[in-house]
Amino acid sequence: MKKLISTKDLPFKDWLEARRKGIGGSDIAAICGYNSYKSPLSVFLDKTDQAEPEDEENIAAELGLFLEPFMSKKFEKWILKEEGIKVELQEMPWILQDDEVDYFLVNLDRWFDHPDRGFCPVEIKTTTEFKRKSWTDDEVPDEYYTQCQWQMMITGAKWCYLIVLIGNRTRKCYPVPRNDDVIAGLRKTGKDFWENFVEKEIAPAPDGTDSSMEALKTLYPEEIPGKEATFDDEQEQEFIKQIELYDNLAGEMKILKKKQDAIKQDLMAAMGDAEVAIIGGRKVTYKTVNIPERVQNAYSYRSVRIY
Repeated sequence: MKKLISTKDLPFKDWLEARRKGIGGSDIAAICGYNSYKSPLSVFLDKTDQAEPEDEENIAAELGLFLEPFMSKKFEKWILKEEGIKVELQEMPWILQDDEVDYFLVNLDRWFDHPDRGFCPVEIKTTTEFKRKSWTDDEVPDEYYTQCQWQMMITGAKWCYLIVLIGNRTRKCYPVPRNDDVIAGLRKTGKDFWENFVEKEIAPAPDGTDSSMEALKTLYPEEIPGKEATFDDEQEQEFIKQIELYDNLAGEMKILKKKQDAIKQDLMAAMGDAEVAIIGGRKVTYKTVNIPERVQNAYSYRSVRIY
C-alpha cells in the first residue's frame, strides 16, 4: 500500500476532492449494488464532479465519527476477552492507495498489530434498530463484507475486524478473513467501472434505487419545452418490451396490494378496539394518527408517466 495524502488537519473540502480521484470502500460496495444509499450512477456523478453538494447536515455520519473513540474502546475490551490479547487501536492519518492501481483508495477507521495475524484494519459502523436482522451472529451485510475485503486488498492484510453498534444498545464484533477470490472480482469490477464509465464519461444505467432517481434528477433537472426524444429501431424495440413489462408489473402490483390490504383488514377486524398486538414476536399497532395543519410551500419536480 502507498500513502496518497495526509488527512491530518486536511479541510473537509480537500478530503472530498481527494476521494473523487478514486474508488473507496463504500464506492466499490455501491458499484457492486450492495450499498443501501448509493448506486453506481450516483458514484459516477461524484467521481465526475457532477453530484449536487449536500445542503443538509448528515447527522448519522457525524454521529458515527463522534462514536468512533467509544467504539474503539469497546473493541479493545472485546478482543481482550475473546482472543486474550491486549491492543490499542491506532488512527490512520492517510488516504491509502493500491500498489498497482492508482485509483483504488481506502480510508481506515482504525488499525492494530495482531500478534498472530499482523496488520489488521478495523471498520467501525453504527446502524439503526431497523437493520438489526441484517447482522446475524455469523454473517455481516454484503456491503460491509465488501468494504472489509477492499481494505485488505489495498493494505495486504489477511484479516479485517468489523465492529457495529446497533440501535445504540447492542455491540457486535466480527473477524473477517481475506478472500482472494472476492478480491479478484472486486479489482475487475473496479477497473471496469473506472475505465469504461468514469474515464469515458459514460453514465452507467440506473438500477431502480432512490439514489439513481436522485442522480437522474441531478443530470436532467429541467425539460426543454417541445423537445421530442427519438430512438433508433433497436432502442425502440427494447423500450417497447420494457413498457410491456412495466404494464404487466403494474397489474401484478395491484393484485399484491389487494392481498396486503386484505391481511391488514383481517388484523383490524381481529384487534377491534385494541391499540397493540404481539404476534410471533412482531409488534402490530392499530391507532389513530393525527396530522397537524401545515402550510406547504409551492415546489415542482419532473415526473415520468407512461400512457
